[in-house]
Amino acid sequence: MRKTFIGFLVLFLLFSAGCSLLPQAPANQLPLSEQEEDRPQEPQGANFRETLFFLPDADWQFLIPVRVYIPWEEGIAKATLRYCVEGQMPAALSGQGVDPLLPAGTEILGLSIRDGRARVDFSREFLNYPPEKERLLLNGITYTLTEFPTIKEVEILVEGAAVQFPGGTLTEPLRRELGLNLEVDEAVTDFAETGRITLFFLYATGENVYFLPVTRVVAETDDMLQKTVEELLSGPARGKKLFTAVPGGLALQNIQQEGAKVTLHLSGDFFPEGGQVAADRFWQQVALTLTEIEGIEEVSVLINGQVPVFGPEIDFPASFSRPQKWNLVSGSG
Repeated sequence: MRKTFIGFLVLFLLFSAGCSLLPQAPANQLPLSEQEEDRPQEPQGANFRETLFFLPDADWQFLIPVRVYIPWEEGIAKATLRYCVEGQMPAALSGQGVDPLLPAGTEILGLSIRDGRARVDFSREFLNYPPEKERLLLNGITYTLTEFPTIKEVEILVEGAAVQFPGGTLTEPLRRELGLNLEVDEAVTDFAETGRITLFFLYATGENVYFLPVTRVVAETDDMLQKTVEELLSGPARGKKLFTAVPGGLALQNIQQEGAKVTLHLSGDFFPEGGQVAADRFWQQVALTLTEIEGIEEVSVLINGQVPVFGPEIDFPASFSRPQKWNLVSGSG
């Protein structure tokens, strides 16, 4: 848990964006099962790399993590940024509900990595974005590049020189500290003592449903695990275009942790709908959220003392770890 300070509130207010309510989520077109035959397979006949991009939705309200197979080449981090440019995105992302991150015509003139810092030199076309998109654009660059294990922070140049961002962003180098898809819990009144937790909810765009990480700022607590579970059960913030696969009406009784395994004991009326899709979304949403906490690798859920039952011939695992293929786009490569 990191402590923050009053200046964070100013940054958040500058970066906040409103969203409309989502009436109903369409059917999920992304792979939900962990069965190998249900996953998009790595393209054959060439050397491909599974790469995680952070791209804006069509309304530029959220950054969506999407996994795509791209051809391997020397300077893969630079190549990854090139695929973020309008007109150069991987074909697999066409019609998937995500927008290019970088303006058309942007060239990556250079990218060097030293002591964990990536210095990216863009052509002047990089600055051809509306200022109101700056928060998502810079976060998208930062999160996409810091998925590479050798990169911890990002410095941006334009035509070899330091840049004055159109939207007024001053913080450099860019890091992940502010969080992704940031929101502040309604209960927070004192910004001098806060913590941040990562929650995964669901976001529908077009015919796709994605798992979407949200960084929620909450009042400081000594039990971050319990707070995370409580916030996950409370669901997405009102007014957001997000929904949850965690059934409503559940209450947290207690949490048992033995080493890297956590067991959630929940109670409440449980009337699940949606078959295997709903079951898969439920456990994957819980797994993605809890394994964001350092040291947690395995999760079990018990409702009224039993493993959730979604119906005949519907599988819900007694325990599960973090899914490896979440948000992998079908047909990528």
